[in-house]
Amino acid sequence: MYEMHVGISVSGAGQVWHVVAQGQRATLCGQPLDLDGDAQTDHHCLACMTAFQHLMQAAEPA
Repeated sequence: MYEMHVGISVSGAGQVWHVVAQGQRATLCGQPLDLDGDAQTDHHCLACMTAFQHLMQAAEPA
């Protein structure tokens, strides 16, 4: 299972939604997970979303 958490973007240019595997302490893009982050944003981490897409494609039955 995967969760979405708001955190600092990889570029450090603001807050974005990151994808996190349940029970992990880092996002799919490698950013440390900050559970204290409660900012609101409409932006998503492209690196996390790309990694998530690849994981979902690899899990599809052949």
